[in-house]
Formats: sequence, C-alpha cells, structure tokens
Amino acid sequence: MFFTRKPSESLYVKRRLLNYLIIFESILLVALTVLAVQVREIGQEVAPTVNLNVFIVLASFPIIWLCCLSLFGAWDVSILDNHIDGYRRLLKSSLMTFLIFSSASYLFKIQISRFVILFSLLGGTIIHLVLRWIFLRTVDKRMKKIVTKDRWLVLNKNGEPNANAEKFSEEFKVALTYFRTFDDSLDFRFWVENVVAELISKNYSKILLASTEEFSITQIEHLTWLIQQTDTEFIIYDKLGVASAQNQIKRYTDYNWMGVLTPRINDSQRVLKRIFDLVLVTPSLIVLSPIFLAIAIAIKVDSRGSLLYSQKRIGQDEKIFTFPKFRTMIPGSDSKRLEVLGRPDESMTERYKSDPRITRVGRVLRRFSLDELPQLWCVFIGTMSLVGPRPILPEEEEQLGDTHFRRHIAKPGLTGIWQVSGRKDTTWEERMAFDIKYVQNWSIGLDAILIVRTFRAIISGQGSY
Repeated sequence: MFFTRKPSESLYVKRRLLNYLIIFESILLVALTVLAVQVREIGQEVAPTVNLNVFIVLASFPIIWLCCLSLFGAWDVSILDNHIDGYRRLLKSSLMTFLIFSSASYLFKIQISRFVILFSLLGGTIIHLVLRWIFLRTVDKRMKKIVTKDRWLVLNKNGEPNANAEKFSEEFKVALTYFRTFDDSLDFRFWVENVVAELISKNYSKILLASTEEFSITQIEHLTWLIQQTDTEFIIYDKLGVASAQNQIKRYTDYNWMGVLTPRINDSQRVLKRIFDLVLVTPSLIVLSPIFLAIAIAIKVDSRGSLLYSQKRIGQDEKIFTFPKFRTMIPGSDSKRLEVLGRPDESMTERYKSDPRITRVGRVLRRFSLDELPQLWCVFIGTMSLVGPRPILPEEEEQLGDTHFRRHIAKPGLTGIWQVSGRKDTTWEERMAFDIKYVQNWSIGLDAILIVRTFRAIISGQGSY
C-alpha cells in the first residue's frame, strides 16, 4: 500500500535555505584557515614545496570540520525547529574537529602554529554561532509567512479538542483539525487508511497523536510507518517514552511532544555520503577503464547483441531511473523472464542457478559481479550510491508489504547488506529486512564495512548466479 502527497511549501523553503547555509559555511571554513595562515605569516612554511606534511594537515582542517558538521547533523532540517539543538550540534562538531586535528598532529609529529589552530577553530566557532543565530532568526521571520498557512491534524479521543495540542500549536500559529482516534468499535487497519486518506486530501503538514493510551506498541509502530510514507511529520504527546523505540526523535520546547522522524539520512549526512561516494567512485572509473574495455570485447566476441543491458528500476523516493549492466543474457531474454523465473518465492534461487538465458561470458561476469560495473556511472551522477538497498523492478513493487516502502528512503546501492549476506540465496522477506535495517542504521562506518565485505562476497561468489 503506497501513498503520495505533495510536500509542504515550508519544507521546500527550509531545505533551500539549508543548502545556502551549507555552501556559505563551507566557504567560510576554507577562508578562515587561509586567513589564519596569512595573518601568522607562515605562508612560506606551509607551501607544498617546502613542508608537504604541514600543508596536507592544514588543507585537511576545513575538510575534517565539514565532515564533523555532517556527522553530528549540524545541517539537519530539524535545527530550524529546535535552535538550541542546532547550536549544540555545532559545538560538538567543533570539539570533535579539535580532537581529530590535535591527534593527527601529535601522531605524525607535525608542528602547527597554535595561533592558526585557535584562530581557525575558536574564532571559527564563535563566528559560526553568531552567523547561525542571525540565520535562524532570518529563517523564523521567513517561515512565519508560510507556517501560518499550515494546518495540523490532531488525533484525539472522539475527535474532541485537546488542551495540550492547543497550547503546543500556539507557538507555531497554526490551525488544528481534530480526528477521532482508534477504539474497539473500529477496525484498526480501516481506521489507519481513513487517517492517511484525510492527510493526503487536506495536505496537512503535521499530524499529532494527543494520547497513546488507546494504542498498543505494535499499533503505534504501524501507524507511524504509514504516516511517514506520506512525508508528514508525526508528533506524539509521549509522557512514558513509547516513541523512544523509533530510530530518530525530534524534541520540541515542550519535551512531552516528540516528532517521530522517518529514519532517513538527514540533510547533513546526505552531503557527507555524497562526498564519500564521489571520492571512491571517481578514481575507480579511471582505474577500471581497461577492465571495462576487456569486458566489452569479450561480450561482443561471445554473442550478438548490445554491449549494455538497461532496465527501469525504482530508486530513492520511488523515482524510476535507468539501471545499466553489462549484458549477460541472450537478446530478448526479458520476454522470457516470467516464464523462466516466475514470481519471487522460496524456490526462485534454484531457477536462477539453471537460467538458460545466461551466456558463457555472462556466467563469468555474474560470478564475480563484474556485470554491475556500469552502475559506477549511476553513483557518479547521483542516481545511486555505493552502498544502499538494491533497486527493485517496477513489476516487483506489488510484492512489497505495508512497511517495505521504508527501503526507498535511501538511494539504491551498488552493494549493501543483502549483497554480503547471500544475495540470491536469501528469501524475499529477508532481503526486505536487510534493506530496512540498513536505512535505520546508516553510518559512514557501516558503508565502509559493507564495501570491504563486498570484496569478500565477490571472491566467494555466494548467491551470484
């Protein structure tokens, strides 16, 4: 069951303003480092022709700081609703930058002027805090004109007004509409569908659950996941910590109200993940170009047909994109797919192993996953990531369960948990569970581990048919 709705105007504005902030702060960090070096008059000392180690460390200083800002979510859209949290994340990023930079200088025995460090880090942190204060106040003024157009849907017993919700909404100056919560006289799934239909038809920006007493933990989880699918923020009045089991929580000034966020890669982490992809994939495309040429020749010699095989796959946010592979099957194999493989089920693995459509060269390419190499280009242009859920075919969408939509929160990946856990030797449900697990537990460290494990999986060939 899938639902779509147009994202609110306020969300578009917030993300656009955050992009400006990311660009400006990135330039600021580089400028501060350059200025510190020039003021200290050690420009000649850090020139790459004079002292390469010192030059590398200083050049990496703004990069380390930017990475820390991303890791701690200092550019996440939630800081626009919780300013204190935004300042806290900025300070944590600065502290981590200082620890990393000091440790690197000590380990590699590189002497860096204390003035440069203090000027860049301490001065930069103070300037950042001041600029963020100005930025957040400017955003607040800008958003007031938009937020006043927003409406919130409140789920409350018998659809009656709720004092806590009324008080909470006063801060944001929004209109509230009340909707009856679930009770024993209603079918739960039918009630949830009515709630989602109301959200989509009226385009509410937030939905509030004023009381959790009528629901079990399982019901709250199911309701949360389906609401997240509509890209509507779900806020719970949660005195007992029921919502804490969710992956990401956004707290408001009134700490009883908690936004249960979709466990997506936030705006700050998105920048870091994109940099991570580009740093690895750009040199890979250059280094692997001779292998691309050798594979192309082998395919042409082995069988007739095109060099590449392209499919339409479902990507991030359910957008369709072109998914290329080196051709490993005979021409016209698509028309025989259902006849040979059928629908995904428990015995599909055996059908994969004896697929008559695969060519001789194709079996070798599949054995070592070399047919996937053209997807490096997709990573380069941004439709895929190095690590993420494997994209599915549009015709496989009907196999998805109520909560499997969460896998589409992330960009599809060249590799992922499924690829290092048996691939086609796993069941459909196991594959979906792996994908959801990745989305909820994403980190740069996890990506690095999965990339390393991918090479081991390629060598072993497990699940490659």
